[in-house]
Amino acid sequence: MAHKKPGLFKRIVVIALFSLLILSFAAWGIQDIFLNLGSNQVVAKVGEIEVTQTDFSNSLSRETSAISQQLGRSIDFQEAQQLGLTNRVISRLVSQALFTLQSNEMGMTVSEAQLKQEILKIPAFKNELGDFDANRFQNTLYQVGISESTFLTDLAKDIERQQINDAITKAIPVPQKLAEQLYSYTSEKRLVDYIEIPYSRFDGMSAPSDAELGTYYEDEKQNYLAPEFKAVSYLHLDPKEVAKTVTLTEEQIEEEFLAQKENLSLPDRRNLVQILLTDEAQAKEAQDKILGGADFNAVAKELTGSEGIDLGVMEKADLLPELAEGVFALETTGITAPIQSPLGWHVISVLEISPAREAVFEDVREQVTKDAALRVATDELISLANQLDDEIASGANLDEAATKLGQVISNYESIDAEGRDRDGFPLIGLAENNKFQEILGQTGTDDDSLLTELDDGGYFILKVNSITPATPRPLQEIKSELTQAWFESRRNKEAKAIAEKLADESRNGTALQAVTDEAAELIQFGVEINRFSSNVGEALAPALVRDIYKAKKGDVLTGQADDGYLIVTLSGIEQPDLSNQSEQVDAMKNSVEGSYKSDIFAQYLSALREDFGVEINQSSIEQVINPYGTSPY
Repeated sequence: MAHKKPGLFKRIVVIALFSLLILSFAAWGIQDIFLNLGSNQVVAKVGEIEVTQTDFSNSLSRETSAISQQLGRSIDFQEAQQLGLTNRVISRLVSQALFTLQSNEMGMTVSEAQLKQEILKIPAFKNELGDFDANRFQNTLYQVGISESTFLTDLAKDIERQQINDAITKAIPVPQKLAEQLYSYTSEKRLVDYIEIPYSRFDGMSAPSDAELGTYYEDEKQNYLAPEFKAVSYLHLDPKEVAKTVTLTEEQIEEEFLAQKENLSLPDRRNLVQILLTDEAQAKEAQDKILGGADFNAVAKELTGSEGIDLGVMEKADLLPELAEGVFALETTGITAPIQSPLGWHVISVLEISPAREAVFEDVREQVTKDAALRVATDELISLANQLDDEIASGANLDEAATKLGQVISNYESIDAEGRDRDGFPLIGLAENNKFQEILGQTGTDDDSLLTELDDGGYFILKVNSITPATPRPLQEIKSELTQAWFESRRNKEAKAIAEKLADESRNGTALQAVTDEAAELIQFGVEINRFSSNVGEALAPALVRDIYKAKKGDVLTGQADDGYLIVTLSGIEQPDLSNQSEQVDAMKNSVEGSYKSDIFAQYLSALREDFGVEINQSSIEQVINPYGTSPY
């Protein structure tokens, strides 16, 4: 258990004050605290708060749903992990837990009035007139897959977080002079005249002779290397393979079932539709009319202007506590009496009741048997990995240690840093694993790696038997691409030579438009660029833009662009007129303030992590992303 250190809030205030002297800080992540705590239902432990697999799965589901809508296609948890969404979700859940611990310690609470005030501000819940719309509120929550109860709980936590954030970042003054200087720097413009010598002028160039290509190959062959390949022996302790050999007693299988029974069972669920009203009198009126035989949706439309709000199938935990008791007190379908919540007055119709269903051992026997075997295998591998580590530490080589422990050595005869063979095809097995590739890259000839744990609870150790260094590919193998590179190199040199000649003439006093017969057609006058542009006119030339901002008025410069070489004269420098740019300066000031606040906030989170302690269970996260089988429920 993490022990709370005294004076955290005072220390954070000091951090905030000193941070005013610093323009930016490095962002603080949570990668350094990822640990493997073994296999259980907790994905993160933050102080005394446990973030469960259910918490993580629900948050990740909402995240993937939102991204899927943006992409126009569905993405699964595995793709979400590749996109970095899993780390983002874990980071957010950890941050929320840290703030919960801090707000609890500070005795912070959020009233119903505060909740209601914040809800009324949210644009997504407003109608065309800008007023709060209960139907939009419910539909929005339904679309993002979040219950009222969860939303209000999260909103209360957000309010508490914002109150703490405001306390440590509110008084962060940005001097007006600094804002003006930054705005002037970012808004200053350059005017240039330029000529482009297009590469297309040299398209008719003759192909290189064999001698020319051979010389070019000798000069450039280090840019055409075949990758380094390694011959590797490795020992992989795979829990899935070991699980296939595990023999379980009936007692072990039953113990696994009891451990998972709650998760495999289904709670009482109810299909709900509600009418949300502003006062109790209206709610009583709605109840009386419905009990008198009126249609539920007709009454809803009469009193609210739209039909009842479909809440879908809900568990008790999905509802606000005030609603849950009334809804789940009904033993048969029907309507509740009016119930008040922070959102108003509710009349809820229970359309269907799905009673709680307890998992039956025989129905899930196959699944829990697999899970039990995997857990036993993982435990066995921990012991086996310790024995293997001890053998290696005592001086045994990989072959000797494997033989003594009854394990089989596998081999990759030729593997590159990205897990491919000499033909460029991906190798299967551990070669596909990023951790294996990382350790392979760090291991030299005749060296054994350290025993390394994998995310699925397995282990591996490898030995590099030999290395074929990266060598230039034969000329005949790359002749086509080498010839194309020769053409590009030659036309670049020709265009650059012409550009440099014209630039020298211009520097010696010849007007830019007079340095070539084609200048009248090629020259562009008074082209405006800004500091963050990548283009000079329509030519992509980011390096030249940087040089232009270092130049003085009248300077002549040359530089490479995407389709040619440019000769540029800096004809003007335009400074912004701050007398009529007050809004833009204020925007810059607010942006800098926001940067200060973000940096201080990152420092604050780092201090909270150190104070309360954070541990991440990577194996438990991996179980959610790549589950070993699924429940029949």
